[in-house]
Amino acid sequence: MAYYILNKGYELRGWDGLPFALRYPNPNYTDFFDKETYRVVYSMDGRHDIEEEKLTERQKETLERLKKNEIALPATGRERLEPHQEYKKYPGMFKKSVQWSITGRCNYNCRHCFMSAPDYKGKDLSLEQSVRILDQLAENGVMAVSITGGEPFVNLHFYQILDGMKERGLLLETLYTNGKLVDEHLLDELEKRNMHPDFHISFDGVGWHDWLRGEKGAEEAAVQAFRLLNERGYHTSSSMCLHKHNIGDLRKNINFTASLGLAHLKMNVATPSGRWKNETEHFITQDEANEAIMEYLPHYFEDGMPISVQLCSFLEIDKEMGAMYVPSKKYSGKENAGKELACGVVKTSMYISPQGKVLPCMTLGGTAIDPEFESILETDLGDILTKSHYRDICNIKMRSCIEHNEKCHDCKYRLVCGAGCRAAACGETSTDYLGIDQECCDFFLHGWYEKALELIEQYKDQFPAQKDQSAKATKPADQC
Repeated sequence: MAYYILNKGYELRGWDGLPFALRYPNPNYTDFFDKETYRVVYSMDGRHDIEEEKLTERQKETLERLKKNEIALPATGRERLEPHQEYKKYPGMFKKSVQWSITGRCNYNCRHCFMSAPDYKGKDLSLEQSVRILDQLAENGVMAVSITGGEPFVNLHFYQILDGMKERGLLLETLYTNGKLVDEHLLDELEKRNMHPDFHISFDGVGWHDWLRGEKGAEEAAVQAFRLLNERGYHTSSSMCLHKHNIGDLRKNINFTASLGLAHLKMNVATPSGRWKNETEHFITQDEANEAIMEYLPHYFEDGMPISVQLCSFLEIDKEMGAMYVPSKKYSGKENAGKELACGVVKTSMYISPQGKVLPCMTLGGTAIDPEFESILETDLGDILTKSHYRDICNIKMRSCIEHNEKCHDCKYRLVCGAGCRAAACGETSTDYLGIDQECCDFFLHGWYEKALELIEQYKDQFPAQKDQSAKATKPADQC
């Protein structure tokens, strides 16, 4: 007789459409199985005799893998799973994490804010409403929460929200902040709660950060926050908006952020939405940004690849993984690519707006399409994840976008770009979720894709572990 029991922290779970799962203590990983293989996983409860000689080859492989990784431990037949480890099926679709704007208010006056947070007139949700959201997240199997705003630390209930997360076993994954209110007290309070999130702080370039943020001393505050977080052992990353005044300083700014201990820097051209659409004299085009990136790239390698960086939609360089790929290439280019989801992000995550709207991503908040989505304060999250407009949007396949847009029908890039980002296709004013992301379209039709592939080939010796450049040139679907 052979008995096994799941190690503590591992939980038998299921969701609508994915009923056979094993959730790991690490919230970033959930293992999914077919029905036949799951029979052996389900039997790892300390009480069922697993007759190994009768297992299929796939079941044997699964058992050996879980034993090897000490997920399945030998048992005597008397042990029992803890209550939280026993099988539970959630009513809606699988969501690993949520990004939640706990406020629309901000303590800065950013001239490029797409949410127009400096002009935000709404009120923060009450503590009771916030707790209700936390309850629904836990009841639907969400494991991790990233908190953003506005500026999240201006919410008077911030620490009470953290306490509510801890009580429900929700991991605080990332804090998005401008850095002004990051201090020793904040970190002490986090560590008092055994929370050690990643921090993402925007930084818009040496000498230009104050100007873009509309706040004197914003650059110094961000730099001090990065240094403090680095000293205290926190993982940090940043986003940089590119415009007419900082596009020529890529080398200086990338090296400077690397000196602050950041792990990753993402660059994007500031898009003409929200407040920024009135700042036309400071605009640059995506083509201008790509030209600057090509001019800068040799310096990146001369400087020893100082930091992992996403250079707009042109190139992503992951120095830790030893990979270089094209973010705009979201699909394989093969015929079966049409069966993939139109948005990869919705496979595992969702966004909750300051008003409680459940959206595919933050970029759709406050746009023309926003009213089409349900509020978690008015409709139970289980229902939203089971039968709702949001659920329908999440299940749209890429081929629907191609079929919807006549311009895509004969385009040779259609199975590579899939008509681009859904949020970018909508922009501020459109409700056509299946429409074309024009910037993505221009990226391919203006020849930038081929130039990016040429650069990947040119610098492939910098990434000896990246054997197959064509395979690595595709951005992981769940990071679209």
